[in-house]
Amino acid sequence: MTAKSMTGYGKLITGNDLCDLKVEMKSVNSRYFDSNVRMPRLFNFIEINLKNIVKDILVRGKVDINIDLKLKKQQYKPVLREEAVASYMSVFADLKNKFGIEGEVKLEHVLSFNDILESEETDDVGEKLGEFVLNAVKECAENLNDMRGKEGENLAADMRERLETIKNIAKEIDANRAGVFEYWKERFTKRINELGVTDEERIIQEAAVMGEKADIQEEITRIDSHVEQFVKIMTTEEACGKKLDFMCQELNREFNTIGSKSGKTAIINNVVEAKSEIEKIREQVQNLV
Repeated sequence: MTAKSMTGYGKLITGNDLCDLKVEMKSVNSRYFDSNVRMPRLFNFIEINLKNIVKDILVRGKVDINIDLKLKKQQYKPVLREEAVASYMSVFADLKNKFGIEGEVKLEHVLSFNDILESEETDDVGEKLGEFVLNAVKECAENLNDMRGKEGENLAADMRERLETIKNIAKEIDANRAGVFEYWKERFTKRINELGVTDEERIIQEAAVMGEKADIQEEITRIDSHVEQFVKIMTTEEACGKKLDFMCQELNREFNTIGSKSGKTAIINNVVEAKSEIEKIREQVQNLV
């Protein structure tokens, strides 16, 4: 089980003795699940079940579903309304008798009236095909989901590389933090000397206080923990996009804290580089289910 992308395409062509069927699905990014179905009105009665089947498989994303069906058997048959024909024939007879109109009533005269024929569904074709269509949609959704899984693997591989870069940056920061006390001592010495004060003990006290406030060991530890948790979630959960987005926020927060605590140029440069990698990871996370 691994992270899955929200983008993908699925197609299924099948048929039986009643019809030929083609199902196509396309999914793109979305915060929630949303689906749009285009299919013959014949299957309106299965639309809710159809959407639920797709949602159970794909979970998140905006999904367009197109169902194209060609019947091998006529769905409707024409039925003659004999009472309507009899009424028209009676009217024609009255016209001839009362007004002396000559001529014969022909078939085209009768067929020119719209209410003498009506349609009747043959053998409940829609109901017979409903289950067949639902099974085809399910199979197509599974095909799309497999494609999203492959795309998710590619995204995960890219994010692993970037997470490894972040871990290395955190190690560099950890190595650079060793000189924090000396950094603040040098700054205070310079500042106090500019003021004409030479109090070595005061300088050491102030440098120690600032060095303690600027300690970033906890942030380094949490970064390592967040990276490990990120990889675990990404490799064990399919629907992990929202969780990983939160983890990106946490990583970003830790590096922001390090940047605000440290005044060393090397560490600040490390922070900028790490935040750039986090932003690229977050862009990839937006594509995950």
